[in-house]
Amino acid sequence: EALAGDVEIREVFATPDDGAAADLCATAGLEITAVSPTVLSSLAGSVSPRGPVAVIATPPSAELDRVDTVVLWNISDPGNAGTIIRTAAALGFQVAVTGGSVDVWAPKVVRSAVGGHFRTRLVTDLDTDIATLISGGLVPLVASADATDPAETSLGRVDPVALIVGNETHGVPTEIAGEPEVSSVSLAMPGGSESLNASVAAGISMYMRIHQPCI
Repeated sequence: EALAGDVEIREVFATPDDGAAADLCATAGLEITAVSPTVLSSLAGSVSPRGPVAVIATPPSAELDRVDTVVLWNISDPGNAGTIIRTAAALGFQVAVTGGSVDVWAPKVVRSAVGGHFRTRLVTDLDTDIATLISGGLVPLVASADATDPAETSLGRVDPVALIVGNETHGVPTEIAGEPEVSSVSLAMPGGSESLNASVAAGISMYMRIHQPCI
């Protein structure tokens, strides 16, 4: 995915018996630094890593575009961040990230996204200011378990939306969710649960957005 995404790959590490890595890198014109499984495990930081492991140059932040966007607002869990990015890439959403969120290029986030970083637009320097979204032509919607507006109607809009997913513990700050330009949307949970995991809520909402008739 990184090769297809035209990312600068600076170095590649793999074990000497990793034929698939050798073939991939040969096709791309990249040289491999051969390392032992122990060294590869240390580089990857995961329990049972699969090679190859690459060092890439972190791409610069994309400019905010006027398209459907999911906003990571102070998302702190790497798994949630990666899963949201992966889902956004699959469903055609742009991803915007506020400064209070986890580093979306951290290894755990990249692993969780399974290549999603290289298949979607990543705006990694979004101001924590609703005005930035509005000036970009987006309709800000806050995903909230306490909202009175059902997602079934709120997500069916003609203009591109900015679906804001807040911190796992604290949600979106009240001063942001309470701004007059912001609508809060809620997913129906007939099973009676109090709330959904941030990445699950984001995934369902994005899926509903692309399948809702515009009003």
